[in-house]
Amino acid sequence: MDSSGFIALFLAGSDSTATSALPNAPRQHRAPEPELSRWSVTRGRVASLLHRLAWAIEPDTRRIY
Repeated sequence: MDSSGFIALFLAGSDSTATSALPNAPRQHRAPEPELSRWSVTRGRVASLLHRLAWAIEPDTRRIY
């Protein structure tokens, strides 16, 4: 399968054109996702920062001494 098949699948799902085969079929609208609180955003950013810090100070185990 060439890469155009994957691009077609992505584009078909991105703009709601592949929801039904019938021309006048009703569309189902997705409910909006709830917004994150400031606490959740801050917690996620701190967790990401701590992970990056841990990866930065992690010893390289690929070296053979």
